[in-house]
Amino acid sequence: MEKHGVNNFIFKNGERFCHVIDKKTGEPIYYPNLYLTTHIRNRANSINTMRAVAGVLALLMNYFSLNNIDIDKRILIQEFMKSNEIDSLSDYMSKNSKKGSLRSHPSSVKNPTKYFRLGVVIDYMKWLCQMHLALSDGKKNKDRVDAFIAELNHKRPLGSNVYKKEMPDKSLSRRQLDLLFNIIEPGSELNPFSDLVQPRNRLIIIMLFSFGIRAGEVLNLRVSDIDFINSTIVIKRRPDDNFDPRVNQPLVKTSERIFSVEKDLMSEIYYYITVNRNKINKSKFNDFMFITYKSGNTNGMPLSISAYHKIIKLIRNSHPELSGLCGHQLRHTWNYEFSKKMDGLSEGISQEKEEQIRSYLMGWKEGSGTAKIYNRRHVIEEAHKASLAMQQELIKGLL
Repeated sequence: MEKHGVNNFIFKNGERFCHVIDKKTGEPIYYPNLYLTTHIRNRANSINTMRAVAGVLALLMNYFSLNNIDIDKRILIQEFMKSNEIDSLSDYMSKNSKKGSLRSHPSSVKNPTKYFRLGVVIDYMKWLCQMHLALSDGKKNKDRVDAFIAELNHKRPLGSNVYKKEMPDKSLSRRQLDLLFNIIEPGSELNPFSDLVQPRNRLIIIMLFSFGIRAGEVLNLRVSDIDFINSTIVIKRRPDDNFDPRVNQPLVKTSERIFSVEKDLMSEIYYYITVNRNKINKSKFNDFMFITYKSGNTNGMPLSISAYHKIIKLIRNSHPELSGLCGHQLRHTWNYEFSKKMDGLSEGISQEKEEQIRSYLMGWKEGSGTAKIYNRRHVIEEAHKASLAMQQELIKGLL
């Protein structure tokens, strides 16, 4: 059992935070948390970044505990880590920690994950050396630290386009899409969900597919974000929302934007909110669009990230051809379908305009420039036209 872990909590002002703790005592570990506060939180990084960094620091503390390494003492006497220990640490950071004990499950993570983990380790160790040796003087001491950090850095995978090189085509095939929508169809024999939640879960998948939005954006949606008169939905950023009770708050990572909604899809959204969602008595206590139907203390509360992943997992387990399904694949599929749609437009469209429309709909930041500022309204209008046309084509026959 790993000795260290990450604890998540919410401050009274709504800010989400986490720290590295000793699992046995529940006490926070001083230096990793000082680093989190000064180097991650105070640099305005998101809570997701903080959790990712904290997870790596917990792994690092576990490695030191398992190998009886007092790293603080080592740094003070400037012995640091031996070459075989650095090799061992590199191997440890390569192992998959999500499947339980690192010793019981030796499967390896992909290079981008290892690249990130070792990057955190290197930055933390560099900072820790500066903390302990701040009063030390002399070029000799600096050379020793630099040599230690360089040896750590040598174990890091190549960083040049490391993500792009390993990113496969994650789009779903037409057959996979057909299977997916057959499975989530309410009343389908393949549908793994109870009758009550089938409409909710289907709508989640349809919105992921139709708009290409992220899971955090779906889970962050509120009923008040929907304009039924003008048939639009707004994606809003709400970091550290005081009204969101979820410790692991779903976040909108991209820019705020407005989607025009196809009429049949809007009708299904309206029916879900006014009929299906209203079946839950506690639904009136919050404004979040997707809520949990499970009885108990969480009844009527906004759907959690873990509950969302459970929905995807049950769909994934419903058919062998969907065994690799994840919600983000629908975003990749949207982009693939968008490219086809743009190529198929009879009047043609410039590459620059296509990139602008795609960036708006995906919430990506556009490049700066006066022309783009003045062209923004037209780009948004074109984006709405393209989005509506795609929705009509993609969900035809589903609603």
